[in-house]
Amino acid sequence: MKVFKKYLDKTFNVALILAMLLLVAMVVIVFLNVVFRYGFNSGIRWSEEVSLVIVIWFTFIAMALGVKENLHISITLLPKKLPRVVNDTLNFIKYVIEMGIGSILFYYGIKLTMNGARSKLPATGMSNAINYLVVPIAAFFIFLYAFYYLTVALKDFRRLK
Repeated sequence: MKVFKKYLDKTFNVALILAMLLLVAMVVIVFLNVVFRYGFNSGIRWSEEVSLVIVIWFTFIAMALGVKENLHISITLLPKKLPRVVNDTLNFIKYVIEMGIGSILFYYGIKLTMNGARSKLPATGMSNAINYLVVPIAAFFIFLYAFYYLTVALKDFRRLK
């Protein structure tokens, strides 16, 4: 399972690097648009559209990162006061729910991407599928990280018995 996690992390790091580059690109595009709009009275007509696509991609990659790093909002006060078996059970339920959410996002993300391919973005002429392509990609990582944490939790639970 450690080998699986190693390759999963390496693959996900590519997505993180992409997210970082996109964030830098968005800052540069928005900055240049402001300079052109207020300095030269003519903005870059495609800047808002490209910035929106970048925000969508960044958001979904960050959502997958939240699952990877276990950063999503959770209530920790109650499980810490209960016996470990209850805490482990709550974690199992959480991982199963995350896997379910990842599966649903993957399925409908593919449908959205295919549906979005029928239209084009007005300013850039890019396929609208670019907006939705990140959904199944992020869902894939969400599912795999939740699956990994579920298997690790099951191994730990078996050791306690």
